[in-house]
Amino acid sequence: METTRKEAPNAKWFGYALQSLAILAIHNGVCPSCEIAVKMESQATLLRRIMAQLAKFNLVVAKEGRDGGYLLAKPADQITFADVYRALQLPEPLSQALLDSTSDGLFGKEMQCYFTKFAGEWQKRVLFELEQRTVADLTVGYK
Repeated sequence: METTRKEAPNAKWFGYALQSLAILAIHNGVCPSCEIAVKMESQATLLRRIMAQLAKFNLVVAKEGRDGGYLLAKPADQITFADVYRALQLPEPLSQALLDSTSDGLFGKEMQCYFTKFAGEWQKRVLFELEQRTVADLTVGYK
């Protein structure tokens, strides 16, 4: 029997989540995951996993049943990219990659200190930029 490997949240999830939210913002009413998947040319099962995470953070509402699907929990102009980023709880791939590239030697330890400082500054800048953009920005020209 073949086991199904569950994909952990990664940087691609952020892009998928933003696109899914844009589709929900454009769509009128409840939108099934299969319809979102068709528009994105993606897999409905992956999108359902992403949407479940967004639902935990009250960014989307999941409606169950035959006519089920997803809808935004609040207006698109009130959902920032930072909200989505935080909801997905993505690892910090750049900072971790930088730290993973260092050795335990003297030079490596010095680089770890620098990279740790840089990663904190980078994260603050990224979140600042993400706070400036909303899902509504993705729907300009589609409504």
